Amino acid sequence: MALRRHRMPDDLTPEQREQRIAELRARRRARARTLAIRSAIGIAVLVVLAAAALYWLLMTFGGRDFLLSQVVARLPAGTALTWQRAEGPASGPLTLHGMRFVMRSCPDVDGEPVAYGQCASPGTLTFAARQVTIDPDVRPLLGKLLRLDALDIRGATLDLAEAADEPFELPRWPEVLPAIAPPLSLQADAIRVEGFRVTQAGEPLIDIASLRGGLDARDGELTLTRIAVESDRGRFTAHGRYAPGDDYATDLTATALLPAPLGRTRPRIGLVARGDLSAMDVALTGYAPERLRALLTLRGRDAPRWGFTAGTTALVPTLFTGATPAAAPVAFDLRASGVGGAATVQGRFAQGGLTAVVQPSRVRLAEQVLELSPLVLDVAGGRITARGRGDFSNPDDARFKFAVIARGLVHAPAPDPAAPDLPPAPAIGADADFGIAGSTAAWAAIGTAAIDRDGQQATLAFDGRGNADALALRKLHVAMPTGTLDATGQVGW
Repeated sequence: MALRRHRMPDDLTPEQREQRIAELRARRRARARTLAIRSAIGIAVLVVLAAAALYWLLMTFGGRDFLLSQVVARLPAGTALTWQRAEGPASGPLTLHGMRFVMRSCPDVDGEPVAYGQCASPGTLTFAARQVTIDPDVRPLLGKLLRLDALDIRGATLDLAEAADEPFELPRWPEVLPAIAPPLSLQADAIRVEGFRVTQAGEPLIDIASLRGGLDARDGELTLTRIAVESDRGRFTAHGRYAPGDDYATDLTATALLPAPLGRTRPRIGLVARGDLSAMDVALTGYAPERLRALLTLRGRDAPRWGFTAGTTALVPTLFTGATPAAAPVAFDLRASGVGGAATVQGRFAQGGLTAVVQPSRVRLAEQVLELSPLVLDVAGGRITARGRGDFSNPDDARFKFAVIARGLVHAPAPDPAAPDLPPAPAIGADADFGIAGSTAAWAAIGTAAIDRDGQQATLAFDGRGNADALALRKLHVAMPTGTLDATGQVGW
């Protein structure tokens, strides 16, 4: 608005001039008050309209349908959301009947995401539920937090895409620990699930009968509140906090009570993790069927000093799947300690008639390089010593050089149960030297062995060249008391 200048007559007295100036100032103040009132009325009208629009969106069925249609329209390419019927306003409780969510995506390449439509065979994730009910709190959405006072899921299925082939990579610390990066922060105070079957590429993974608890998942942080799961895989509980974004601060407790064949005690496992990267303790204990225990301690952030112990007198691995045991129980006692990726390991393993002892050995893992210097294993009455180095920093073309020496190995065949009166077959003794060196694209393997059985001896020598696809056997020579065998050829895989 342009301001008009008022020119005063030249013949006014000083008193008249002052009176005229006061009148002009009063007119300007009146115009300013009028503009302020008009602005306030305009803002009030806008606020009322915004409140009415917000009320319509959140409290009416028409607003709910509009919001849902906008959600569907803004889904990324390859993603679809449908439902048969909706009940309740968007402010909640909102129930979707016959809900189906399908997400098609391309696997990452070299750790980078690939847009849908730019790969030949995208993976598909499908979630379907007979009924999904949510009771949201709208206000936290302003801070990009989806807060649900309640989440109720009934009769659901989730089919995961087939796992993509990942390039081989040795574990890194602390990157080996899982990351927490949800696309939208989610807080659900009360989760109730009745019937939730999870499959992968059509193969069953777990059938959840019920799930209860609370969840708070944000970028770099996950908090579980009294999670309890009843499933065909067992009963699981979890409670606590895991925050990789806060120096991997962890205060987590988890338990598992697993199924077992009829007549056997159900295996039970408990896990407790406390601390952060500067000092962390992880303990696992339970029975499967005898007592199982494991303890990991870490002290120091950049190059942690760590120790690991684990052992049991009888472990039946098939109890973790609920299958009938098909082999003898496993007994082991393992110990390892070190700084960073350098470790000293030793232990004992026994199953049935097999016993193996890991003598104090030195192993180093750093920057995707594995070194054995050496690894010593006493087994079958003899000793196997392995030395070497493998560089896996380039997963497509790893480079390695390993040598294995075996001395005094003896295999004593067990008596034939069908003929217990017959003496067992003679024992077989062996010494061997084996070496492999090169890269994934081109490697060579050579070896020799001497075999003794009942006073008779045989020797073996081989020489091969290979790559990621095949082995070309340049020489295979076997000399036995009854003759010799020579062979060449190619083996593909």
